[in-house]
Amino acid sequence: MELPGDVIYGDVLLRITGNREIIIENYKGIFLYTSEEIVLSCKKVSLRICGCQLHIQYFSGNDMKIIGNINSISYLTNGDVCC
Repeated sequence: MELPGDVIYGDVLLRITGNREIIIENYKGIFLYTSEEIVLSCKKVSLRICGCQLHIQYFSGNDMKIIGNINSISYLTNGDVCC
């Protein structure tokens, strides 16, 4: 039986709907939160979401939903907040 990478390695999972919403699983915490940029800490990387009118619609210990106009999503070396 093969297990998915998110289970074995704790990888972050992203479900993106167009450029208006993203559901993120396996995040650890929030580094930065503004209406133009959200940076999340994940197990191996940091995840940077840039756009406008961004906000976190909900979050729990398991997942988070961000909505707004998403322009870019990038992975950063864990601990970095900017490129």
